[in-house]
Amino acid sequence: MIDSIRLFAFDLDGVIYLGDQVLPGATEMVESLQRMGKEVFFVTNSTLFHRRFYAQRLKKMGIKTEPERIITAAYATAWHLSQNGHKGRKVFLFGERGLREEFEGLGFQYLSEDQDEPSDIVVVGLDRDMTYQKLCKAASDIAAGAEFIGVNNDGVWPVEKGIRPGVGAFVAALETATNRRAFIVGKPNTKMLQIAMEKAGAQPEETLMIGDKPDSDIVMGKKLGAHTALVLTGLTKAEDVPLLPEEDRPEIVANDLGHLGRILGLQMG
Repeated sequence: MIDSIRLFAFDLDGVIYLGDQVLPGATEMVESLQRMGKEVFFVTNSTLFHRRFYAQRLKKMGIKTEPERIITAAYATAWHLSQNGHKGRKVFLFGERGLREEFEGLGFQYLSEDQDEPSDIVVVGLDRDMTYQKLCKAASDIAAGAEFIGVNNDGVWPVEKGIRPGVGAFVAALETATNRRAFIVGKPNTKMLQIAMEKAGAQPEETLMIGDKPDSDIVMGKKLGAHTALVLTGLTKAEDVPLLPEEDRPEIVANDLGHLGRILGLQMG
């Protein structure tokens, strides 16, 4: 398989790192692929920061990459709306700095929660400073007819000491309040991996999606016809694998990226 794969797309949380802790084999595998001239991209449902932040974070962990090789759900959402003729429309962003910067980078203007003017589009990301006022603004605009976009629908966010509520918790609250369903851009939707494939010039059969969540990372890859690999360093454990439905089952299961590298026959280290 290693010779036929052009693009290696890695999830971040639970695959490359947990919190500030780099996971076993991550640095060695990425370095080996880069030495071989493979296209290495990072595809994450994260919304908190601009792609520059993740590139710098990886650099501190010994993994060299450029912001252009990181596809976040925040960037993919701004890209999706810009590609579908939404520039110039009023946007209310339920999220943090990373989401705002990605939208500003593509030329969007947005409203704040204290503005009475209704927005045309409500975009929901992770917001650790969530207030009732923000929820009211988002719910009011959605109920009035604004387009309802979820950056992703992850119910939880894995961290070093367990889990925290993810974007899906905010999406669910607004769906309950408005009786409207959000359109989800992030995994398991295919848009982020499609962007990476387009940038790398890779076809599905030349792509390997590597993640820790079967119902998002693996499903996204399989929807596009890409190869898939599941690592057991994040939310999925070995005992969960035999219970996975057919649509969530990866081609390869590995304990960590070091193990995956050995399965693929990489010369690591």
